[in-house]
Amino acid sequence: MNYLTVRRPAATTVNNGLSTLSSFDRLFDSVFGGMPGWDDRKPAVDIRTDEQQYTIEADLPGMSDDQIDVRVEDNLLVISSRTAEKDVKDESRQDTNDSTETDGYILRERRQGAFHRSFSLPKDADPGKIDANYRNGVLTVTVNKKPEAKPRQIKINRG
Repeated sequence: MNYLTVRRPAATTVNNGLSTLSSFDRLFDSVFGGMPGWDDRKPAVDIRTDEQQYTIEADLPGMSDDQIDVRVEDNLLVISSRTAEKDVKDESRQDTNDSTETDGYILRERRQGAFHRSFSLPKDADPGKIDANYRNGVLTVTVNKKPEAKPRQIKINRG
């Protein structure tokens, strides 16, 4: 069975076959992984499948559809945000709690700024038939399966 998978950058491996990058990531996640708000830039994603298609739903509250970019490149489905110049400026000072800022914020915990998610398309996905809809803060991307990959009933002939 084919599944969409999150693409992770390749890293060098050490003698026991584990990458040094993944070993560091596991250590880092074990210490800081449970901290609230640590990885807020990565939107939550649900992926479902049926006989006809794959459906990816991403939570993107507070964004407008013109800030969201969905594309296919090198057999990867890429979901990212295009950020306005004001958002980039806000992102650079998001960790400050200075009440003298000109935008009026006293406390700012909701993250602003760009994100990037990549998913490898399975062999039975049709990259030419992908639709995206954005409604009520949820981006829904539908990836149709190729017709030859869909299950079909074979009639048994007597004879």
